[in-house]
Amino acid sequence: MNHRERVLAALNRREPDRVPMDLGGTLASTVVGPAYARLRSALGLAVQETRESMRYASLVEIDEDVRVALDVDIIHAPRAFGSGDQMNIVSENVFVDEWGIRWRKPEDGHYYVESPPFGNEATAATVERHSWPDPKDLVRVEGLAEKIKSIRSETDYAISLELRGRTLSLGQFLRGFGEWMMDLASNGSFVDALMERTTQIQLEANELILKEVGTLVDVVYTADDLGGQNGPLVSPETVRRFFNPHYRRLWGHIRANTPAKLLHHCCGSIYPFIQDFIDFGVEALNPIQVSASNMDPVRLKREFGDVLAFWGGIDTRDVMPRGTPQQVRREVASRISQMAPGGGFVLAAVHNLQPDVPPANIVELFRSGGELGRYPLRSHS
Repeated sequence: MNHRERVLAALNRREPDRVPMDLGGTLASTVVGPAYARLRSALGLAVQETRESMRYASLVEIDEDVRVALDVDIIHAPRAFGSGDQMNIVSENVFVDEWGIRWRKPEDGHYYVESPPFGNEATAATVERHSWPDPKDLVRVEGLAEKIKSIRSETDYAISLELRGRTLSLGQFLRGFGEWMMDLASNGSFVDALMERTTQIQLEANELILKEVGTLVDVVYTADDLGGQNGPLVSPETVRRFFNPHYRRLWGHIRANTPAKLLHHCCGSIYPFIQDFIDFGVEALNPIQVSASNMDPVRLKREFGDVLAFWGGIDTRDVMPRGTPQQVRREVASRISQMAPGGGFVLAAVHNLQPDVPPANIVELFRSGGELGRYPLRSHS
């Protein structure tokens, strides 16, 4: 099998020749800048200036020589979102994004929301008065189809594409994290107004992209984090009241406008939401945060594996940053044995690999995946 065939077989819950592997196939399964430089060095590759794939998360684009060295199976399409033309770069570590959200990065840290547009007043009237971005200004589709066609003709990677599907997290960015949580409990008219406006903008932006390249990619993905380490960030009742109608619209629109497989990224302890995700059209789930409560991979595979594929699963809380290569290999072996039988599993780290992850552990993740993920699977206990 080639890379694309391998990924599609797994996402269709069939056993390919080996478990497919991902590094950089989504904006939640890649590497931050400092870790990437060390990875290149560990692979014996020249350390060079990196290309940024998402500014506020300090993420890099994975180079072809790294993909080849690690034998990964997925390539990210050129980003169709986040046009630099719509960002106001205030200083080296401060910028205002397309939504009007001001981000700041402290030294040796990550960007955080410094000034949310609705931080001072949150009513349905302020939503109406706000200067919202034109969906056409959120996307960059000129030349995108030609670039993806080139990737498709020159490589055999499965091609992934970012789409928009945020509810909870976009509200956090626009309103402020604590204030948004209180709004969900006591300011429903504002939440409804904000969600209606932002969902419509995201739908229209997705429409522009899918019209251009919806038939040219293999996987499309959305992202929205609903879980913490010990449980959901909000109750299932709150999600069903405020967010599920918007998930249904966003994912239904995607499924109607592309044959690509729909992957959704949702961090943390999210067990109560998984069946709803499936009902609304999600076909694969990332990142499978195995250290979080109620995210036992054996249970998830047993309960949902007939209808859902799993993408991720290698612990980034303890094993990747603090384990040895031998412990990484055991983690890979365990996850393959739990989630790969019958297909339906893409091997990847739970989340983006941070500067504290030793490069030897990253190399071992993919070396072990290539060796232990061959079908028919064998026991490696």
